[in-house]
Amino acid sequence: MKLKWIYTARDTGERLVQKALSPVEGQEDFRFCIFPRDDRQKIYGFGGAFTDTAAMALFQMEKPIREKAMAAYFSPESGLGYNMGRVPIGCCDFSSIPYSHAEVPEDKELSHYSIAQDKKGILPLIKMAKEYMFKEERQQELFLYALPWSPPGWMKSNGKMNWGGKLLPEYYKTMADYLVKFIRAYEKEGVFLWGLAAQNEPVEVQRWASCEYTGEEEGNFLKNYLIPALDEAGYGDKKLLCWDCNKDFMRKRAQELLKDEELRRRIFGIAFHWYSGDYFEELHKTHEEFPKIQLLATECCVVMPEKMEDWSVGERYGHEMIGDMNNWTCAYLDWNLFLDQNSGPGIADNPCAAPIILDSRKQEMIKMSSYYYIGHFSRYIKRGAVALGIKLTGALSEKIPEGCAFRNPDGQLAVILMNREDMPLSGTIAIDGKYTEVNLDAHSIGTLLVDFEENLNCS
Repeated sequence: MKLKWIYTARDTGERLVQKALSPVEGQEDFRFCIFPRDDRQKIYGFGGAFTDTAAMALFQMEKPIREKAMAAYFSPESGLGYNMGRVPIGCCDFSSIPYSHAEVPEDKELSHYSIAQDKKGILPLIKMAKEYMFKEERQQELFLYALPWSPPGWMKSNGKMNWGGKLLPEYYKTMADYLVKFIRAYEKEGVFLWGLAAQNEPVEVQRWASCEYTGEEEGNFLKNYLIPALDEAGYGDKKLLCWDCNKDFMRKRAQELLKDEELRRRIFGIAFHWYSGDYFEELHKTHEEFPKIQLLATECCVVMPEKMEDWSVGERYGHEMIGDMNNWTCAYLDWNLFLDQNSGPGIADNPCAAPIILDSRKQEMIKMSSYYYIGHFSRYIKRGAVALGIKLTGALSEKIPEGCAFRNPDGQLAVILMNREDMPLSGTIAIDGKYTEVNLDAHSIGTLLVDFEENLNCS
C-alpha cells in the first residue's frame, strides 16, 4: 500500500499538512476496520451558501484578499475543492437588504420579476467560484441548488416576508412560476441550477424571511404546482429536495410526503440542518424507510466565538460530518461562505460564524478551525466516491476516535480519524488484512490516503 497521512492538530500548529506515519509505542487504544467492498452511498460533494451577505463581505476586501479567499474554497489543489453550493431565492437572514424578485403587489403574471440584487452580489460570487474551479486541470461542474426563505410578502397570509405566515392558496401557481422564473433568469446569466427546494425551514417562524408549510401543504405545492410548472418549462430534470430543516422531525416530514407514490418518484432527496442536535439515528431510520431517497446536509454554522482560534468549532464540524456520512449522507454544505468580523453585512443581526472570516477593518482573512476540519473531507473525498462500511472499537482503552472511510472513483481510499479527547490516542487501521499504525495528538484530525498496488476488486 502507498500511504499519505494529512494531519491537523490544535497544539502543534500543523494544518492540513502531509506528515510521516510513526509506529505506535506501547499499547494501542483502538482498531479501525474498513471493509473496502462494503459500498454505501455515493458522494455528490461539499460546499457552502452563496448568500448576498457572503458576496458583500467578499467585495469589501481588496482584490488580492478576494482572490486568496476564493482560492481557499474553490481551488481543487490549494483550497477545499468545493463543488456544491446553496443559493437563496430572494432575501434571507444573511442578505444586505430585504428584497424579493417580485416586489410589485398582485403582479400574478410576474411581469416585474427581477434578479437585480443578485446581479450585484450572488451571481458575481458564483461566477468567480466557477472561474477558480476551472483554473486547474481537474474541472468539474458546480452543483447549485436554490430555495426561497419566503415568497414575496404580498403572496402570504401575514402580508410580509418576515415572521412566518403561509403562502395563500390563490398564489400557489404564482409561486411555482416565481421559482421557474428564477431558474430561467439565472440561465440567462450563464448559471445553471442542479436542484431546487420549495422552502427553507418550513416549520420555523423567524424574525427574518420565513414561511410555514405543513407536510400536506408542501406536498400539495410540490405535486400540483411546482412539479407541473417545472415539467412544462423543460426543467423536469432538476433535483427536487424537500424539508430543508432540522434532523429531529425530518423522518416525519419524509413519511408525510413520500407516502404519495408520485412524489416519491420525483423527490431526489431530503435536505437537513444540524441545529437540533446530532440525531444520527434519524438519518439511519429515514434511509431504512426510503432507501432510494438521498440525504443531504445543507446548512450548519456556529455562533461567532469570543476567540477566533476556538478549536471546538472545528471539532463540532468534524463530529457532525463523520456522524452524518456514516449514516447515509451524500453531500455536505456549510452555511455562509464568508462573513465579516461582525457576522455581516446583513439585515438580521444574526451572530453567526463562517469558516473564513473577512475582517474589513484590518483587510485580513481569518481561517477558523472549521475550515481545516472541513478540508479533511472536501479535499480528499471526490465526487462519485462511495462511503464504506467500518467498525471502530477500543482495543485496550475506553477512549476511541471518531472515523469514516470512502473509496474514490480512482480506487484510492480516504480514511478520516478525529480525536476530540484531551489525551493522545494511538491505534491500528485495518484494510483487507493490511495494517497501518497511526498516532493522533489530543484534539487532532487526520486523513489517510491509501493507494493499493494490487487490485482489490472493489467494483
